[in-house]
Amino acid sequence: MSTWRFLLLLASVLWLAPTGRALAADNASTSHVVVQLVAEQQGVPAGGGTITIALRQKIKPTWHTYWRNPGDSGEPTAIDWALPPGFGAGDIKWPYPQRLPVGPLLNFGYADEVFLLTDIVVPSGQKVGETVTFKAKVTWLVCQEICVPEDAALDLALPVVESGPFPNSQWRSKFEEARRHLPLTHAPFEARFAATDKSVTLFFFPTLDRIERGVGAQFFPYAQGLIKSAAPQVAVPTSGGFAFVVPAGTQLRDPARAAALNKIDGVIVLGTRRDGVAQSFEVSLARGAVPALPPASTSATPATNEAPLGLLTAIGFALLGGLILNLMPCVFPILSMKAIALVRSKHAERPWTDGVAYTLGVLATFSALAGGLMALRAAGEDVGWGFQLQSPPAVAVLAYVLFLVGLNLSGVFEIGGSIQGTGQGLSSRSGLVGAFFTGVLAVIVAAPCTAPFMGAAMGFAFTQSAPVIFAIFLALGFGLALPWLLISLSPHAVALLPKPGPWMMRFKQLLAFPMYGAAAWLVWVLSQQVTPEGLFRVLIGLVALALAGWGWGVAQSRAAEGRSRIWSLAATAIGLAIAAGLVASPFVQATASATAVSPASEVLAGEAYSEARLAELRGQNRAVLVNLTAAWCITCLYNERVALSSKAVADAFKATNTAYLVGDWTNRNAEITRLLRAHGREGVPLYLYFPAGAAEAEVLPQILTETLIVSTLKGENK
Repeated sequence: MSTWRFLLLLASVLWLAPTGRALAADNASTSHVVVQLVAEQQGVPAGGGTITIALRQKIKPTWHTYWRNPGDSGEPTAIDWALPPGFGAGDIKWPYPQRLPVGPLLNFGYADEVFLLTDIVVPSGQKVGETVTFKAKVTWLVCQEICVPEDAALDLALPVVESGPFPNSQWRSKFEEARRHLPLTHAPFEARFAATDKSVTLFFFPTLDRIERGVGAQFFPYAQGLIKSAAPQVAVPTSGGFAFVVPAGTQLRDPARAAALNKIDGVIVLGTRRDGVAQSFEVSLARGAVPALPPASTSATPATNEAPLGLLTAIGFALLGGLILNLMPCVFPILSMKAIALVRSKHAERPWTDGVAYTLGVLATFSALAGGLMALRAAGEDVGWGFQLQSPPAVAVLAYVLFLVGLNLSGVFEIGGSIQGTGQGLSSRSGLVGAFFTGVLAVIVAAPCTAPFMGAAMGFAFTQSAPVIFAIFLALGFGLALPWLLISLSPHAVALLPKPGPWMMRFKQLLAFPMYGAAAWLVWVLSQQVTPEGLFRVLIGLVALALAGWGWGVAQSRAAEGRSRIWSLAATAIGLAIAAGLVASPFVQATASATAVSPASEVLAGEAYSEARLAELRGQNRAVLVNLTAAWCITCLYNERVALSSKAVADAFKATNTAYLVGDWTNRNAEITRLLRAHGREGVPLYLYFPAGAAEAEVLPQILTETLIVSTLKGENK
């Protein structure tokens, strides 16, 4: 070995010597998990104290390990320490878990990566420079559709150092993140429970104003079998706090055992997020008086008269719902665009490619929607179907897009050709790109609609894993695209279409007006969400877009004639800049009174929905019809005009003394979201009829008729 290489190797060894042993950690790999011992400090303090060692589990995608209470099945990870004399190991500090559904069961555990911390007590009298070795036998169960018990023998050698924290920089951020996931031991709650062999009521009364009223909260008991793990937990605000009512678990099926239980320990995880991490607290619930809850909240399962769905049924419902979406008013503008596209492709060599490209555009957009929804929900946002239309900037941008499509169809400018050769691109291309983006546009305008069968499928989807959510969204998209795909694949169907001709230009221009109408409707939706100043900004933005479209069209014409286009391009740039600047500025949300949904008509007046008002009316033994709606929901508006606006319906409400509550979900509303989730829904419309004195609500169809409403109120449809 050459001298310079020897010196370089020696320098590297000397440089790593102070920290090499501190950072070294024995690890083991199985087919599903990589396990490793890592220390928070670089060494053992000579004068004694406490250090923290973590068991790191890096888990294979789609697999999981278990929390201290594994839920309906499984086994928690166990660590058997072998320590030098005088050293002591505390219990595992468990981060709060995830809910992991497995078919009809539900487990509590961890996916991807988890750090299980253990405090190690170090006796005094250690000698600086010596090495201390920590050994551990680790056992765990890792599961997907099957479960595999695994184990490993690990050891970690650390040097004895002078007193000091000496943090391990390699793992510092991981330890900080792990500690943020540990439940706080002093919960700002007074917590009580009541239990029978049928159900358990868990009541939490916050003692600090900063704790919200249970929105998105979940409770994880330390002991197995006290509550049904898979049951939905919907927090109900009551008596200044919030409560869950869940079915009793297997350990409480004996009435005597349920009566003897005097304490439930566990972790409450709140929906409020800090740096992507939920607040969590260790709580001990003592047996005691709990407040009475509204009748709709006291059933052990969500108050719905619909049977729970299975995966195949949910996919079938999503497919059927997607097919029906083609008949909904919000998708009508796209139908004509597809018809003219199919006419254009009639005499192409492969007309089926148009249908395939359209289908791919639909599926890609539904996949993006599913991913966006899951990302927002993982970040703590309570969002569901149509979530993008609860955001004023998103509504404004969609209005811009549809307005530009209208300008294009009117012939103000062209899409598809280069500016030097206007029209050549359109005539020479197969139209596949256009078909793809027509599919994208179809999903955009379909987003405010909820078709029959679709609501149940969406509600099921968001209680499942990510692959199931994607499968249901793709089934919904395939249903939306299927009619056009089948037509394009059938030579006989294509042959029935009219021949291309000059009429297509006029028909194309005519199609601009549904787009202008859709843009006007979105502006109206925006008027329900923002102040007049914000609405005015968007209207000016539309004018600026018209300037940009006109400038681009002029530039295309002048380019075809070989003339200068600098001023027309400048007009385009100015218009686009103004429109973008106006929509990029923050919007001020309108006050609650400004966003309240108007009654369906002057004949039928409704009250604003709230949990307290519903409970009050039901406490008076009155029947209640709850209409959960939104200004951006076309199906909702259709039902309100067709089925809830007649004098006959108003007379039926009056004759039966039925109260009418309207829940406006145009902007996000936590109480409405909770009611949707309690009935397995992720979007509007949802119509709930609470008969007087009944324990559960009847879920009405998503498409209403006057006859259905009248017969429901009079009890004639049973």
